[in-house]
Amino acid sequence: MSAMPSASPATPASPELPTAQVDPVAEGMTAKGVVELCDRHLRRSKKLLDAVKAIPAETELTWDNTLANVDQISLELSVGAGFPDLMNVGHPDKAVREAAGECRPKVDEFYTDMMLDAQFAGVIRRFADKHPALEGTRKRLLEELLRDFKRNGLFLPKAEQDELRKLNEELTKLSQDFGTNLSEAKGSIKVKPEQLKGLPESFIEQHKPGADGLVELTTDYPDYFPVITYADDRSVAKDLTFEFDNRAAKANVPILERVLVLREKKAKLLGYDTWADYAIEPRMAKSAAKVQEFLANAAKTVAKPGKREYAELLAEWHKLGGKGNVVPNHDRLYLVGRLANKKYGFDAKVLSNYFEVESVAKGLFTILSKLYGIEFKEIAPSKGAADGGDAGPNAVWHEDVRILEVMDHGKKLGRIYLDLYPRDGKYKHAAMFEIRGGKRMEDGSYVTPISALVCNFPKSEPGQPGLMTHDQVTTFFHEFGHALHHVLTQQELATYSGTNTVRDFVEAPSQMLEEWAWRRETLDLFAKHYETGEKIPDKLFNAMTKSRSFGFALHTQRQISLATLDFEYHHRPVPVDTDKVFTEVMKKTQSFGYLPETHFQATFGHLMGYDAGYYGYQWALAIARDVLTRFQKEGFMNAKVASDWRKLVLSRGAGPDENELVHDFLGRETNLDAYAAFLSGADGSGK
Repeated sequence: MSAMPSASPATPASPELPTAQVDPVAEGMTAKGVVELCDRHLRRSKKLLDAVKAIPAETELTWDNTLANVDQISLELSVGAGFPDLMNVGHPDKAVREAAGECRPKVDEFYTDMMLDAQFAGVIRRFADKHPALEGTRKRLLEELLRDFKRNGLFLPKAEQDELRKLNEELTKLSQDFGTNLSEAKGSIKVKPEQLKGLPESFIEQHKPGADGLVELTTDYPDYFPVITYADDRSVAKDLTFEFDNRAAKANVPILERVLVLREKKAKLLGYDTWADYAIEPRMAKSAAKVQEFLANAAKTVAKPGKREYAELLAEWHKLGGKGNVVPNHDRLYLVGRLANKKYGFDAKVLSNYFEVESVAKGLFTILSKLYGIEFKEIAPSKGAADGGDAGPNAVWHEDVRILEVMDHGKKLGRIYLDLYPRDGKYKHAAMFEIRGGKRMEDGSYVTPISALVCNFPKSEPGQPGLMTHDQVTTFFHEFGHALHHVLTQQELATYSGTNTVRDFVEAPSQMLEEWAWRRETLDLFAKHYETGEKIPDKLFNAMTKSRSFGFALHTQRQISLATLDFEYHHRPVPVDTDKVFTEVMKKTQSFGYLPETHFQATFGHLMGYDAGYYGYQWALAIARDVLTRFQKEGFMNAKVASDWRKLVLSRGAGPDENELVHDFLGRETNLDAYAAFLSGADGSGK
């Protein structure tokens, strides 16, 4: 039974509305509304916390009067903070972005205070001492809450707790500033029209010369990646990369270096040697040493094919006039594309003609509908706060935003907002943002999850189709995998619903879904030439799959390199010269050269949210490749296998334990065999 409908346009969410029915989007798109949304749910969280603390000593402690309230706090913070987090990097009005940015520090302060509250901890520990008969995620919540009291400083002396509060407050602010600086940064260069040679015709059509006769190219993704991938004039790729790798550098390099100092200080205060030791402890890997071992083994697996691929790229670079033995990083994708064309007849530009952005979206929905028996129903946005009208349940924060309601045989499972195209001040990467989490209520109803997919894809305009690269298609599938994970949840507890899993597992369902962007039977459902409507010809499809492996070892080396950089930043003693460490790690882990006087680390947004956790992409990929073995055996469009995946994994969120979820689906313990085969090209995935 789904939750009751959101408030009507005439009566947007009010303080009296139960949290399970609050629609954060309806009220959080103005500066005033986003502040009120945040503050209301913080007040409700504090009230729930106070209720636990106020339980008299003689009162029997139960799930309902203790941990049920703790889990309700998780829902309150999801509703109160999720949409403000999105608006902080997604609303077109800077005033709203700034107002939304006030929420996260308040939420983090509340959480810090809660975990340092001895009275609250005393009640929870008394409950634990009773050895309650809890199972599943209820048992997990108690165990992890007890663990996290220590991890959040409960047992420190008061002076050190006060210091911890200050550290947390400053870290929250700096992390926000890092992301905001990156979202608002927009570098550009101007080039002559003839310098666009090699780029797709659709790109050239969308980039007309200005009054000065020059074409402006920006560091936004829809400009940057086509330029470095296709432009025959490599000076353009070089100049734009200089701007791209210097986005927000002046502000973000000192922020990052300050963050690293504060994180180490916090880790040592809590009894850990480094931030990596602290951050990795609650994840699947458990220890920094385990992460080092995993990254070393992955690097070893791709070393030989990586060396072979690099030698081919170096030879091609020399043919184009390159000097020396260090290929510039900004030429990597261009060279891979040239060689894929020579070796396999694969032309990525030609393939893009089959991936018009709207057709890709519809195709993705078709695939998921066939697999999971669900329907994506598009809802027309109401005239809302974004364009001057009254905010209602179907309002959006920008005219480009679309609304999807996910239905299962007439039952509403949840809602997904699609914000797919770039604009000034918007988040520059691709990500899913939680707006409201799922949770089973006392009356048996389920809070319908809400999320937003934020991307930066080419937009179709009249006479100018938005044509995606195949990489962008796989990115779309990947990010929608997160949205699917979020919306299909039926997890009882908000704390563990949807994508609220450990960080090194959360990417697995998304990485798994990328595979459907490579299959003939699935591509034929949507990949049609934007002019002729024809499917991808066999010759082009075969070239695409054969070339899939070429450059993959170098791509994996780059991912391992970035994971190593993240790890080293958080494992070395401070102060850290981030430029120096970047140079050291890149030389050790890959063969490409980066432009001098650039600061890639200032643009590496994952250093804030994935601190010491970027390895999780490869860790989760190992899980994803193992999961795919069942689809490979039983069929990629096999509804029974998809139903098992939905029931045993996606619907359960984090579950009692992420390893248990995968075991239930595979019928065995997961292993690294499929991952190793994938990296070495022995699994048949076009390698």
